[in-house]
Amino acid sequence: MEILDQLGADAGGIALILLIGFVVLTVALGVRVVPQSQEYVVTRLGAYNRTLQAGVNLIIPYIEAIHSKVSIADQVINDTRLDVVSRDNVVFNIELLVVFRIVKPELAVFRVNDVHDLVIGLVKSLVRSEIGKVELDMLQQDRETLNLAIRAALSEAGDDYGLIISRSEITDVQLTETTQRAMAEVLEAERSRRATVTRAEGDKRQVELAADADLYRQQRAAEALRVTADATAYANGVIGDAIAANGAEAARFQIAERQIDAVKLLAESRNAKLVMIPGDVSDGFTRAAAILSDIRADAPPPASAAPRIPRTGA
Repeated sequence: MEILDQLGADAGGIALILLIGFVVLTVALGVRVVPQSQEYVVTRLGAYNRTLQAGVNLIIPYIEAIHSKVSIADQVINDTRLDVVSRDNVVFNIELLVVFRIVKPELAVFRVNDVHDLVIGLVKSLVRSEIGKVELDMLQQDRETLNLAIRAALSEAGDDYGLIISRSEITDVQLTETTQRAMAEVLEAERSRRATVTRAEGDKRQVELAADADLYRQQRAAEALRVTADATAYANGVIGDAIAANGAEAARFQIAERQIDAVKLLAESRNAKLVMIPGDVSDGFTRAAAILSDIRADAPPPASAAPRIPRTGA
């Protein structure tokens, strides 16, 4: 009986130890500490149940299990090279940089086997599709617009797998030697064309300026002639008004006087051997004398002149 009691006491102690061990193991299995920038995908009896966030979390041991530990930090895929064909049928090689982040771990875990392979496949497919829509010159000149188009296409495709593709950049474009020679010839032809256009525009501008200058000169000359004509017309009008006011005889006298002065200058010249006097000039002397006599005859005697008294003999 003592032996049985001893065995019973030993069995009870072992059971207690096993119970304590089971409780400790259960607690250890039920508590999960999720580190920062990670999330745990939990399954219950093999089916997806929930996603554990960073911090201390509890699960039901033996029923629930941690299926996957997923990093939610930004992940970088660089040095991705692929051959592409542009819209103008130029074959070249590009290098890509892709940055993505998992926002729905359950989709990234259960919908695809390898997220990295998925992202690389999406990038290659969509980049080839977008580059096939543009020409090589456009790719070289406006790479940012193409990057935005690629990023938008990748973001739409990543939604189905719980991914956000935050950046997708074409970091390098490598051309073949043949393509480089062809592009150099095209650039040289473009420079020559621009130089020709610039020279033609310069010549055109020069002609336009010369024509404008000539037009301005002619306009100013025409304005000067008009001003001179207006002044002459005004002077002639003033002279005509003066002559109309009983000044005809004075005008004829001035004309005759000018003719006499002109003949005098001819006679005084040392080179004059023979002076020919036109008939109208010789008549000028007669007209001038007649005009002077008429003026003196018509003039009244001066008021201060005293009458002459004849002298008588003593």
